[in-house]
Amino acid sequence: MIHFKNNKILSPWGKGFLTSVLGTTISILLTFGTSALVDSKMQADIQRQTAMMVIHDIDVCVKKMEEMAKDEEKCNDAIQYVLAHLDQIESLPEDTLKLAKDMLTEYSSDHSYFDDAKENIFKSSQEIWGNLDNMAFIDNMERFYRERRELVNALKTDPVFLPPISYQEYCQMRINATSDTYFVDPAAVLKEKLKEPRVKYCIDFSTTRTMVYREYAQKWRDISDRNKFIMNISDEELAEYIKNSQRSGSSVSKRDLIGQWEQKLDGTEDNYYEFLENDSFCKKRIAHIPYPVWNGEIIVTHEYNGTWRLKDDTLFMMCNPNSAEVQMDTTHISYRPEMRDSVRSLIARYINVKKLKEELRKDIEEDLLDTFPVTTNRANDKIEMIVSRSDDNVSTHYLRRIKEGN
Repeated sequence: MIHFKNNKILSPWGKGFLTSVLGTTISILLTFGTSALVDSKMQADIQRQTAMMVIHDIDVCVKKMEEMAKDEEKCNDAIQYVLAHLDQIESLPEDTLKLAKDMLTEYSSDHSYFDDAKENIFKSSQEIWGNLDNMAFIDNMERFYRERRELVNALKTDPVFLPPISYQEYCQMRINATSDTYFVDPAAVLKEKLKEPRVKYCIDFSTTRTMVYREYAQKWRDISDRNKFIMNISDEELAEYIKNSQRSGSSVSKRDLIGQWEQKLDGTEDNYYEFLENDSFCKKRIAHIPYPVWNGEIIVTHEYNGTWRLKDDTLFMMCNPNSAEVQMDTTHISYRPEMRDSVRSLIARYINVKKLKEELRKDIEEDLLDTFPVTTNRANDKIEMIVSRSDDNVSTHYLRRIKEGN
């Protein structure tokens, strides 16, 4: 017969010690387990946020390529029309002549076709690389960014894409302009340049450029769709990400908006808003127009009013086209006496108050209701207003409250 040795019964102190050890062990396991779960969740969130960020980058570039294709087609249609009516070129519509000239002319020395900020974030962050463990997704993004760099290089160096009239040459045209206004006559430019072989080459390859832009748009659209599928990202989730990434600040109440606000744009234009308690508003746009042939600035003021309301952080402004007014102030400019006729001619050609008023009224009639998502800061002295009509091309304005005495 086998005899078992009796176990000693633990003393109260031993039981307490054992309980303490077990409790500490369980607590440590729970802490590390919970921490691991939290870290895993954070990693998954970072992964999805990163994926949506770069997928959105692709979608923005797709839209850019589609816009470039449409612009190319418009310019080609215009230049083909000009070629078919060369004997009447001086009497052709100015907008047609300008579009034709646009195809041939490089107007800026800035060749940054795309914003590469998201590419730099994606490539430089080791944390993001570690979180994006799906190699198919990473390979797709590498392919997209490689193709984008190749396209940019072609746009900058390939004769198929380079406008035959360089930025430097166009600047020289303005310097050599026969008038004192530095105005380049598009009809005169086209009559001279359409004879040159390099210009004919540019025109003949217009359809090729359009095809290339559309091919890239479709290739990148496929990459975007593939990555959304790989990461199980729906269009709705991406739209919500874009919406959240575009907005900041706090919710706005009607009382927050009442008052006068100003918005500085690019240094040549100021916007002023006044929201009144009776649900009416007044908007005034003041444009400061400099030009090389005069000192100072011409001030052109556009003004109209309407009614406003606020719902769920969205500002609705119903505009009144009949209230449209345009005024021009030339008292702030000076010029040499011999420039008088040139200045008057230039002002009459480009700053026709009656025509500007008709255009303002027409613009309002075509878009009677302006809709802007808005938020405010804690001090309620600044408003963020999203004015873009597109989810992937955001334009945000910041309004500053005008305080009494300012």
